[in-house]
Amino acid sequence: MIMKQADVTLQNNQILVSGDIDFSNVMSVYEKSLPLLSAAAEPRIDFSQVTSSDSSGLALVIEWIKLAGQQQKRIHIIHLSDDLMSIAKAARVGHLISL
Repeated sequence: MIMKQADVTLQNNQILVSGDIDFSNVMSVYEKSLPLLSAAAEPRIDFSQVTSSDSSGLALVIEWIKLAGQQQKRIHIIHLSDDLMSIAKAARVGHLISL
């Protein structure tokens, strides 16, 4: 199976996450997202273009929520996959994610 490179970009005033997120690339996605998150008054992060993710995608979301809290910002996560929501519920952190 060929993996699609993970990326994070700014499109239509939203932070768009795309590709396959896993343990091998989650830190680069996080680091690339930092200036985009800092620049947004109320970050909106769109997962509609994420083709696959393991639990590292959930860890990424939790880090973004933590960072937004430190910056006293409200963050919106949209189009998070059912798989990631299932992982979040199993880990008992689903309540942290406002969709």
